[in-house]
Amino acid sequence: MGRDLVVFLRWGLLLVESQVAARQREELTAQELQKIGAVAAHSGVSVKTIRFYCDQGLLRPSGRSEGHYRLFDASVYGELALIRTLRGLELPLPTIKAVLEARRSGMCTCDNLQATIRVKAGEIEQRIADLKSLHAELNGLLSTWQSCGGRPAPVSAGI
Repeated sequence: MGRDLVVFLRWGLLLVESQVAARQREELTAQELQKIGAVAAHSGVSVKTIRFYCDQGLLRPSGRSEGHYRLFDASVYGELALIRTLRGLELPLPTIKAVLEARRSGMCTCDNLQATIRVKAGEIEQRIADLKSLHAELNGLLSTWQSCGGRPAPVSAGI
């Protein structure tokens, strides 16, 4: 009977130790998770924008606090940086969402992303050509400008 008691006490001690360790992990995790305001302050992205990204499925909170605040782990900063970069390329949100989902799953989307970037680069080249043409046209208009001989318009402070 004495040996059974020792075994029982050891199991009880292990159970208590595991519960304490689990609580410590939960506390550590809760400390590592940040509320949306802290993420906004550290990332330079507004709370409103982060909420929008969550609503669009671009960002996934790691959980919610007891007060139902969105909580994020450190990976949110990399995702926000990637979103900012892809938005700078004027990629549509569904494309960005697909890139983020592929990144989270570990699937390589290099070919798809490169193709999208090539298309976007072509669009930018076309816009540059259009702007150069417009620039040349405006310069041509200015170089052939002839005064109409009319009264000069009053100078406005805003012009």
